[in-house]
Amino acid sequence: MYKISNNELSDQAYVKVRSMIMSKELKPGQKIVQDKLADELGISRTPLRSALQMLEGEGLVESIPRKGVIVKEFNDKEVIEIYDCRMALEGTAIRLFAERASSEEITTLKEFFNPFLEGEIDEHHYQQADAEFHDYIIRNCGNSFLQKIFNQGNLLVCIDIIGLLRPADETLIEHVEIIDAIEKKDIDLAETLLKSHLDISKQLILKNINE
Repeated sequence: MYKISNNELSDQAYVKVRSMIMSKELKPGQKIVQDKLADELGISRTPLRSALQMLEGEGLVESIPRKGVIVKEFNDKEVIEIYDCRMALEGTAIRLFAERASSEEITTLKEFFNPFLEGEIDEHHYQQADAEFHDYIIRNCGNSFLQKIFNQGNLLVCIDIIGLLRPADETLIEHVEIIDAIEKKDIDLAETLLKSHLDISKQLILKNINE
């Protein structure tokens, strides 16, 4: 009979715990009670510890002396740094994407936000669409190295954990304008709009720091 190895159990635990962090089932700042979580996952603490070490290496959890393992809670300075990285990488990605985007890809971008153009906006579903929109541009920009750097930094995961910083109806308009610029093959405008879209959120954090 085949027996699952500790490495396989660690990989499975990593995927599950990472998903729990992304979905906020494990909330920022929350202590991870390892005995309880191991029981929930049906594994021993050994593969869970390995999974948590991988997640700590990715910056999604942190080990604090006398407190244990905590789900990463980003401070204002870290959020600003994340937005600076996003503007640099996504600015390049959207230029590459806009240069080569097919009509089918543009249709996909529109489909992310079409459900929110009429009626009340569900914030949870909107946040998912927001993340999918940015991820789609990164994945389809045609530069695998840029995509790898972006993913290694877990930038979208970090943003997802942080949550929406501005009202959905405000950023919805910005997303529509970005897609329109891509459709018109206005590469400079697409980049400008995207960076402005991210910078407004960054400036909001800076304002909160200075008040």
